[in-house]
Amino acid sequence: MTRISRSLLVFACLLPALVSARGPSTEERLELVERRVSRVTQLTLQIDELREENRQLRGQVEELGYQIEQLKRRQRDIYQDIDQRLGGMSDTGADEAASQSESVPSVGPPLTPGAAVDRKQIVAEYKEAYALLSPQQKRYDEAARAFAAFVKKYPQDSLTSNAQYWLGEAHYVSQRNKEALKAFERVVSRHPNSSKVPGALFKIGRLQQAAGKQEAARSSYQKVVDEYPSSSAAGLARQKLKQLGD
Repeated sequence: MTRISRSLLVFACLLPALVSARGPSTEERLELVERRVSRVTQLTLQIDELREENRQLRGQVEELGYQIEQLKRRQRDIYQDIDQRLGGMSDTGADEAASQSESVPSVGPPLTPGAAVDRKQIVAEYKEAYALLSPQQKRYDEAARAFAAFVKKYPQDSLTSNAQYWLGEAHYVSQRNKEALKAFERVVSRHPNSSKVPGALFKIGRLQQAAGKQEAARSSYQKVVDEYPSSSAAGLARQKLKQLGD
């Protein structure tokens, strides 16, 4: 065999290996690239979906945070309001009850010695109910029951209008708005000459405003300002009117 023949034979034997060493064909490379591009595309879409879900979750968290903050503000507002009123009464509430026990009789004829004992019992029951509202106890459910019982038991007593008002406060601070509104309205309708009427009217406005009845609330606030301009409730009512854009 000549040298040329041997060379051709060696080339023929090495040809498959050379073809194999050449690497994938153009079509194979394109297919590989397409698979990689498809994988990247899928990953990109998944990332976009995760980003969108994350954005929605952030929005929900922000909304929940806003709602929680609003609830906290309302709760603080309620507690500050009741504590301010109770704090303002802490030095005068018991004195008021005590002074009335000696100088302000129940509606009716002059008290007899026997009736005086009953009057002391009435005052004691009032003070017991009122103590449940104190910042130290804050037993609002029990206070509501105690004041409701007092109003029912002593409908004509000089302390009944006060008890009716504090019944409303006990419901109000517990966010039983329907019951609170009814209690405050009864202060106005059943005890029109009571010193608690301005405060009751103001609270009626607060409850109306909380229920979204802005015009009704405005009317209640305005009535406090017009009819009881020197009362402490009138100052609060003016602030609310300003907020409503009077």
